[in-house]
Amino acid sequence: MSSIWNKAMYFLGLDDESRELEAREPNGPAPEAVAPVEAPRGRRVEPPSGTRWRPANAEARIETVGMSQATAVRPVPGQETRVEIVVAAEFADAQLLADHLRMRRPVILDLRDTEPETVRRLVDFASGITYALEGTMQKVAQGVILVAPARTALSEDELQRLAQLGLYELDA
Repeated sequence: MSSIWNKAMYFLGLDDESRELEAREPNGPAPEAVAPVEAPRGRRVEPPSGTRWRPANAEARIETVGMSQATAVRPVPGQETRVEIVVAAEFADAQLLADHLRMRRPVILDLRDTEPETVRRLVDFASGITYALEGTMQKVAQGVILVAPARTALSEDELQRLAQLGLYELDA
């Protein structure tokens, strides 16, 4: 009787066929003949040579990685971006903020008359939704935050309007 070690060596291809004949029991059954396996029929599809698929805007994203957010944002001519104003009274106002950001509208979040615990929760929520949508978040006045979606710029007229409402401090 051949040992398990010899069988393992043969299975792994580390043993010669001559040793197989020696290891086989004299009265044991002869091994069955195994038919050669045919290659599967059909057409083989070769992978593309060295080129990888990239999204259409991959080059634009690569160029803006090293740039600051302020230089990467450029206004679209002829398109006026109007800022939505959300005066937060309770945490439920966070849904309104998220809805505006998902529709790619910038939002002024007025937290001046809000409880400190609610302010903390709203700021945490705003930073999470801003990160998820690749937007920006900026404190523009005491207790006022501008939350904007990615690649959104405000016109000078809109900044003047917000300054007149006391929601934006212009640098003099």
